[in-house]
Amino acid sequence: MDKNFTFRFYNVSRSNNQIPSMVSMLKQSVKEPDKQKREIQLAQDYVIRLENLDDDGADAVVGEFVRCQGTNLPGELDGATRKSLSAKKLAHSIVFRLNHVKGILGVQHDPRVVSVGRILDYLASYNVAAQYRLDPRVNPDAWKKFNGGNTRKLSVRIANPDSMDDLGGDGKAASQGIKAMADAYDAPSILIELSMGHRKGFLSSKVSELAELLATSVGAKARIDKLTAVTVVNDVSEEIDLIEDRQVLKDTLSIDDRDPDKNYKIKVQFLSTRMKNLMG
Repeated sequence: MDKNFTFRFYNVSRSNNQIPSMVSMLKQSVKEPDKQKREIQLAQDYVIRLENLDDDGADAVVGEFVRCQGTNLPGELDGATRKSLSAKKLAHSIVFRLNHVKGILGVQHDPRVVSVGRILDYLASYNVAAQYRLDPRVNPDAWKKFNGGNTRKLSVRIANPDSMDDLGGDGKAASQGIKAMADAYDAPSILIELSMGHRKGFLSSKVSELAELLATSVGAKARIDKLTAVTVVNDVSEEIDLIEDRQVLKDTLSIDDRDPDKNYKIKVQFLSTRMKNLMG
């Protein structure tokens, strides 16, 4: 079992106060005492449920989503003998913490289990009005360097580009073009590079706005897999990896090999403690 964990952070917003808050939708789900009745099928062979939700002080909640695997189950080993798995289903989980006062969501990053986009789909299944925007929180140091220099090249790779949100401002034309290419060629991933090539000079200053929009505003279902810039700062050319400078936590946790309830407590305790120290 992999004991290395990554957690990512997002600013949570809604377009108006008539939309129910995210914490209220989470609490609505756990009002159902039978956890099996909380299970929602979001796609073929893809079922998740809200397993746990607990208060973490007055400003936050912590919880756990479980992906319920009932097909294509692996076998189990009994010494030298391999046999059919005795369990009816497997439960793969991720934990999260929502500071509902500051509007910050911290999530265990494992999109193969449950992505943030699937969390949004789950909440919307209870109320179609429950639509939220999740913007990744970024490390300001790399962006300060990027915005303070002159950029010669910007490279971006987008997964699920047909699902990306329309970008505002100078990014509108870019998002429309990307989505059009995805629709026309059924491309699950698109790589785009803006570059001065062998010419002297730099890209327009508007490239900074485009990069920021790509990093924070493509939506929950599209994903930025690469965002790098070649920028000249103080007459020195430097490649800056903007996506890796999102606010993330990575650590190895002493989780149990067989006790999911114990592991839930270990993971949420780590996330809660570190998140409070970093951002509240």
